[in-house]
Amino acid sequence: MSQDLREAGDRWPGLRADFLPRALSTTLVTGFILGLVNSLLTIALVSLIFRGDLADALPIGVGLGLISSAVLALVVAILSSFPGLYAGVQDASAAIIGLSAAAVTGIVIGPQGLDTVLAMVAITSLATGLAFLAMGYLGWGEIARFVPFPVIGGLLAGTGYLILSGSLGILGVESLADMTSPELAGLLWPALTVAILFFVAARRAWSSRAYLLMLVAAIAGFHLASRVGGVSRVEALDRGWLLGPFPEGSLWPGSVVDALVGADWAAIAAEATGLVTVLVIVPITLLLYISALEVETKVDVDMNRELKATGWANLASGAIGGPPGYMYLADTVITARLVGPRRGAAVVAPLTTLTVVALGGVILELLPQMVIGGLLLFVGAEFLYEWLWTSRRRMARLDYILMWAIVLVIATIGFLPGVAVGLVAATGLFVLRYSRIDVIKHRLTGAEHQSNIERSSTDAEYLVANGDAIDILELQGFIFFGTANKILGRVRESFDRSHRPRFVVLDFRRVTGVDSSAVAIFERVALLARDRSVRIVITGLGAEETSQFSDLVEDYRDIIVSYPDLDYGLASCEDELLHNAVDSGVAKRDLPAELPRDLEPYLVERQFEPGEVLMRQGDPSPGIYLIRSGRATVVLEGASGQRVRLRTLLGGTVLGEISLYRDEPCTATVVADERCDVLHLTPESFSQLCQIDPRVAAELHAFVARTLAGRVSHANRAIRALHD
Repeated sequence: MSQDLREAGDRWPGLRADFLPRALSTTLVTGFILGLVNSLLTIALVSLIFRGDLADALPIGVGLGLISSAVLALVVAILSSFPGLYAGVQDASAAIIGLSAAAVTGIVIGPQGLDTVLAMVAITSLATGLAFLAMGYLGWGEIARFVPFPVIGGLLAGTGYLILSGSLGILGVESLADMTSPELAGLLWPALTVAILFFVAARRAWSSRAYLLMLVAAIAGFHLASRVGGVSRVEALDRGWLLGPFPEGSLWPGSVVDALVGADWAAIAAEATGLVTVLVIVPITLLLYISALEVETKVDVDMNRELKATGWANLASGAIGGPPGYMYLADTVITARLVGPRRGAAVVAPLTTLTVVALGGVILELLPQMVIGGLLLFVGAEFLYEWLWTSRRRMARLDYILMWAIVLVIATIGFLPGVAVGLVAATGLFVLRYSRIDVIKHRLTGAEHQSNIERSSTDAEYLVANGDAIDILELQGFIFFGTANKILGRVRESFDRSHRPRFVVLDFRRVTGVDSSAVAIFERVALLARDRSVRIVITGLGAEETSQFSDLVEDYRDIIVSYPDLDYGLASCEDELLHNAVDSGVAKRDLPAELPRDLEPYLVERQFEPGEVLMRQGDPSPGIYLIRSGRATVVLEGASGQRVRLRTLLGGTVLGEISLYRDEPCTATVVADERCDVLHLTPESFSQLCQIDPRVAAELHAFVARTLAGRVSHANRAIRALHD
């Protein structure tokens, strides 16, 4: 299917192919069904706007709606990245605009009220088009990924409630008592029957042709029952059972310019919240529909291109005064299943809609209100069923409760308050859940995790034995007031232990950000540390965090020190621990006692000045160096010249053994950081040793094995600690 999409993506050749003889019949039939079904849906949705005080203007609204739907469908069909994507006037925007229209006509009376509503509809479409275009050209197509799912679900379910309540208004139901009124029996119960049939068809995944047959049957059944009951078409019109009456001829509504001139702009400004709501809901809903289309068809859709296509379509709709719209997900999926990824059917459908406009009232006055109301009941019920019932299986309990809360606020207070409540509540839930995440990824001691400085066996044993003097807290995520308190609690626990640490290392390498309230809590950590004479070592701060903590580090420089990474910070703590142990002889650096004196004849004393290379990556092995004093750094050189520090070597350590034993080039470069006094065992001397004095060679092998085993043991301790 992906290959077919790429071929159909070339707009004009693909569109011409849809009208070749072999594909023409399928294109025309599918397009006709799409156009007819969605013409009825458009009329139903426009009825949500032009009702109540605007009921007499319904013919104008129907004309605008049908033309707008055709324009939307045609522009999107041509510009879309997905061949066959079908668009039109949408339910969410119509429901929201209907609320604003009712509010406007309650204030502005007479012809000016109609002009005001028409102007408001046009402005909403134009603003929606500009919003779509801005998002598309700015590359904001991925923004839908960041809107909380329960908020979107609540808003869509709330839209379903508005559509449902609007459909009941069209059917004349204003209260529960009206549902049993004999006068409404000819509208309400037949409409419920139509809605139930459509609802069952949706559950059984019937084809679009089945929907068309049910619509035709419902319309024909109504007229047959009316005639049998002795109700003429004229009488049915008078009773409000049929759509209309409409003026003779075309439904072309004329220019919207006159409405813009005669509108009450103060009343439009008072309903700005409705416009803002449309600008929020419509783009997000489109992006969600596109995501659903990708899942359904298993094809990647260019979201930004769809935003642009829909933006131009809404500008065209607004120019003629029509309401906003976007993709019909169900129609697009059904079309893709029937004819594949082709644009032809999506082009024929709006031509069918324009034919309905041209024929005008002759056709539309045959449409029963109960069919229109039934369609809307079905659409509203589908929204409520999908989001308030089906989605319960894939949502957490709190998310599901939030979605219901949004719907209740929309039903009792209004749509925009529902949006606000949803966003605020979702933010609160996010903060609550995020605060439960342990901001401390790992809690280690100096015995479990040490720096990359390789020390003498005596020093290493001392650090393991006294490693509890160093507490290491590796932090993660975004630190704010809800999570920073956990750090304060962990530090307080460490200070209250019987063996209080001398150093607390706070590593920020995995921290994505810190808010100002969290910085204030770190000051409380500093106060606790000063009171207990504990050194705070901060490592791994990013550029922004460094700026945030600069004042704190300066004000508490007697107990806080900062290092660029955890390794440097740990090394400083270890050096201070070893420095305090000098008097006991623990930190003595010399040739390891494990090596026999019989090895000395094979060793050569050498000195390396700071910056001098002891061995270079890729060169043949120089043999083994036994460092008596000084400091050297092992670095790995990349292909592009970058250098990565691996570890630091101090007196009493050995290097070069791997390349010598494996008889391969040096795996890294070693550079003297300060003057190094070493004992050098060359490869030639090593060979002589093995041949002449196997006993001494065996003791050397044992020493090297213990050295390598010590490195592995150190790594294992760190790994175990990280997995505990």
